[in-house]
Amino acid sequence: MELSSDLLVTENQLIVLCGCCGNLFGIHTEPIQEVLAIPEVRPVHHAPPFVRGVFNLRGRVVVLIDPAVKMGAPPQELTPESRILVVHSKDELIGLLVSTLLGVVPFASGQATPNPENLEEGFRKVISSFLLLDGKMVGLLKIDTLLGENDELAHDGGGEA
Repeated sequence: MELSSDLLVTENQLIVLCGCCGNLFGIHTEPIQEVLAIPEVRPVHHAPPFVRGVFNLRGRVVVLIDPAVKMGAPPQELTPESRILVVHSKDELIGLLVSTLLGVVPFASGQATPNPENLEEGFRKVISSFLLLDGKMVGLLKIDTLLGENDELAHDGGGEA
């Protein structure tokens, strides 16, 4: 019985489906701690453009990143459907702004297809592969690359605070 559940875990993986900059993305569930409605976000002066600000999460200051800006798209608008995915990156928590949260779905690694040749550079750096779910293409985000300290992904060249 244990062997079967172990096989299930290795064969099937779970991803969180979310919308960002008009596209569908999947993020592996492992680094995600929780999902939040948008709290009060304070701006950080002289921060790179992809940093939307910081917010308080039970006494911890968490930086809010806009993945759209890191991928070269315009900043996302905050709407009632916007959510923050709080993820573990190295030894800290980081908030990822997404425009919509669609749910959690399983997939087998064999379902993934390589990135198309015409994928824009900003997306190519942070998407490992694509899945076809319900007739829609879903890009699997490389969360470590997206959240890396290297600002070369940032729109307008980024920069340091």
